[in-house]
Amino acid sequence: MNKQHWALASLAVNLIQALFKFLAGLLTGSLSMMGEAVHSLSDSFASVVAFFTIKLSDKKTKKFPYGLYRLENLGAILIAFFLLMTSYEIFRRALGKEVIVKEEYLGLGIGVVVFSLVSSLVLSFLERRAGKKLNSPTLVADSYHTLTDAFGSSLVLLSLLSVYLGYQLDRYFALGVALLISYTAVKILWKEVSVLLDVSVDERTLEKIREVLLSFPEIKEIKGLFVRSSGGKLFADLVLVLEGRDFIRMHRLVDHIEDSLKKELKELDMVFIHYEPTDKEVFKVGILLDEGGNVSQCFESAKELLIFGNPPEKLLVPEESESALSELISSKGLYIVVCGHHPVSSSAKGILSQGGVFVWETEEKNPYRAFKEVIYSLNSKEGNVH
Repeated sequence: MNKQHWALASLAVNLIQALFKFLAGLLTGSLSMMGEAVHSLSDSFASVVAFFTIKLSDKKTKKFPYGLYRLENLGAILIAFFLLMTSYEIFRRALGKEVIVKEEYLGLGIGVVVFSLVSSLVLSFLERRAGKKLNSPTLVADSYHTLTDAFGSSLVLLSLLSVYLGYQLDRYFALGVALLISYTAVKILWKEVSVLLDVSVDERTLEKIREVLLSFPEIKEIKGLFVRSSGGKLFADLVLVLEGRDFIRMHRLVDHIEDSLKKELKELDMVFIHYEPTDKEVFKVGILLDEGGNVSQCFESAKELLIFGNPPEKLLVPEESESALSELISSKGLYIVVCGHHPVSSSAKGILSQGGVFVWETEEKNPYRAFKEVIYSLNSKEGNVH
């Protein structure tokens, strides 16, 4: 069963319980029974909210590219408010006039409350297990207040049994039902509001992520580890210090890190990895210029090499061959060299590859704009390289 099916099952059980409790409450005059009937009705409405928030939470559109995950958290908050409203109503009635339970309908009332108790326990157990498996906070929240139904039914059962023994204690048990409902509502509110405020995930989850990251020998330091939960999904923002200077290899390494994290944490939806090299100089960028000072369209027509480093340099390039130019580029420890096209010579390609130099092809003519293009692209590759 998927999340929608569980929400519908919860709705059906709550509606049946509400109907039975309402009839038994009218016949017995039990306030605690009526309170539980109102509780089940609010549960039914909450189940409708759960169904629609679950159905919409996985939708992704252009306007909401990350999906509507937080609808599930909002749904859980609405459920908590329904519980508080129910609790208030029970308090109000219990503190009013004296409540007298009619003894002639005790058997019917006890039968209804036993049915409610058993069905609530079974549904709560199955729904919570499904909610954890499907990473649905709404289902988990719904399972907890279904469990509240079971506890509430237990109090109603004790109330009816006390009447059977000759004591009219219904109003006190009704107050117990109200307190139990209030506690559950406040607990759900605290948890879900914390999620909406981007509270960090628990330390156990963070430690699991650290273990995965430190299993890669190339990761020398974890400078930032920020993980939040939303609608049963996890979103991670990492800042890593990596060893290496080969752009292609580091790019593949970051992809591999992301895959490993998602394999270990099934609920991990998005990973933003920002990496820094151990050697800051590996990020020197060179741009080949033609005789007009524009970005050269090929290696053969290059006249100068403009290096964006610390400090910046501008060098005349050797005119002998592409291989000689590639030797110069490699000797300068460049990370990227920008040009209109890759070199044609196989030996030139081999020299650049051995030196860990990545050739960035561009149609941009202005060298400074080409440099911005490289930096912008490196800082906008979501989940791979920043």
